[in-house]
Amino acid sequence: MLNFWKSLAFTTKFSAIAFFVTAALGLLSMGALGAGLYYPVSFFFKSYPTLNHWSGDWVWPAMIFVGMFWAVGFIFGGLLWHYASKIIASKIVLRILYILVLWLWAGILWYSMISKNVAQL
Repeated sequence: MLNFWKSLAFTTKFSAIAFFVTAALGLLSMGALGAGLYYPVSFFFKSYPTLNHWSGDWVWPAMIFVGMFWAVGFIFGGLLWHYASKIIASKIVLRILYILVLWLWAGILWYSMISKNVAQL
């Protein structure tokens, strides 16, 4: 098992560790991570009320859900890095793509939460 871990690329190791740490933080932060992830993607949702005006039983679980499931974005980013590194040599471009995946994933998660609960906004 240790040989398998050593054989992995740095980005794969980073993505795996970040997945577990972020999933735990999403739960342990009690929604703070999810709320924090809303702000960088909030301009996508200009036609909806802001986070400060949300109310109802869905808000807190949605923040916890987004915080925990944002961790999957690290796996997506790691996969993208793995395959894109075969055609892109620039580490800077790969890092930008990795961050872009995380940012878009946060937007997708918040879109799914808002669209599912739009009647309660």
